[in-house]
Amino acid sequence: MFLAKLLILNEFLPVAYFSRVHYQVIVMLSIAGLIISLLVYMLFYMYFKSKHEKKHDKWRLISDLLIHRAVFYDAEEEDIDETEAQAAIAATARAKKLMHNKHSRKFVTGEILSAKKNMTGTASDNLKQLYQQLGLDKYALKSLKSRLWHIKAKAIQELTVMEMSEYVNQLYAFTNDQVELVRMEAQTAIVQFNGFEGLRFLDIITYPISDWQQIKLLQQLAHVPPVNISIDGWLRSENNSVVVFALKLARNYHRFELHDDILLCLDHADQNVRLEVINYLCEIYTDDTTDELISRFLKEDFKNQLAMIKAMQNIGSEKDILFLLSLLDNESHEMKLTAARALAKIGKSGLASLQGHALAKSYPLNEMVLQIKGELAA
Repeated sequence: MFLAKLLILNEFLPVAYFSRVHYQVIVMLSIAGLIISLLVYMLFYMYFKSKHEKKHDKWRLISDLLIHRAVFYDAEEEDIDETEAQAAIAATARAKKLMHNKHSRKFVTGEILSAKKNMTGTASDNLKQLYQQLGLDKYALKSLKSRLWHIKAKAIQELTVMEMSEYVNQLYAFTNDQVELVRMEAQTAIVQFNGFEGLRFLDIITYPISDWQQIKLLQQLAHVPPVNISIDGWLRSENNSVVVFALKLARNYHRFELHDDILLCLDHADQNVRLEVINYLCEIYTDDTTDELISRFLKEDFKNQLAMIKAMQNIGSEKDILFLLSLLDNESHEMKLTAARALAKIGKSGLASLQGHALAKSYPLNEMVLQIKGELAA
């Protein structure tokens, strides 16, 4: 029996041995194939990378020559190096051919834009002329018709950087684009080109202007001479963000003549609009302004109530003392402190009323009074 089992084992041993050898050969061949594939891939990668870098070097050489010539070119120069002039003409001709290729066009455009951002005066004007000579503005206009929003936004930004104000009418339609980034770029461009007059897009936009965009627009306007544009129409806009922006304009540029129109907006349905009205009245007010605020105080939400009391810290008077004293019983410590500050800033009578309040010696009002005294002494 044992002998029979041994014979059977010897019969299958060579087969198992050769199967294992065959498996090892397959593994070694697979590893060798993988190594060869990686080497081939690396060779192709290095080849195409080198080819790509050579293209970029050529594009950079041409664009650098053109930009250098544009930046340092002076039309009033009488003696121009002939060799340099011929090189510039040749580079321009080659660059125009390159513009048919979208990759080289994108590269050269990026170089010109980068240079333009850092230039002013004649150099900036020359770069704009170079941009037009290469026909890059025409390609940007074509991009405005793209279905892809990011391509349209980039084209608007490009035309803005290159100060292509002649295309302002084409950009105007995008100020109310459904994509926020596109309309932000368009609104920025219109204001950059036309200053306060560019705000005419507020007449037509239906989408909201974000808080960030409002800040950007106000920053842009700060660099141009103020113009007494009509704002009252925007105060009646159905777009609440337009009303808010108009109120910011009125406050920043001290439009006192709009006080009565803006006062009516205290009854606006939108909470943000009412808050901006309060901010306006904090700086531009009459003797009756606090009465208007007090009459609407109970109907307001907490955020706007606080804004009203903070406004009274600047515009409050002795006739508001009783109202402010009533707020010292409010459950909110923040409201108590704000009202206490308003009383103290009214003057000696306000501070005396605060210190004479029944709760002035108990917590937390006693600590608030000490804090306010310290602020007044500072």
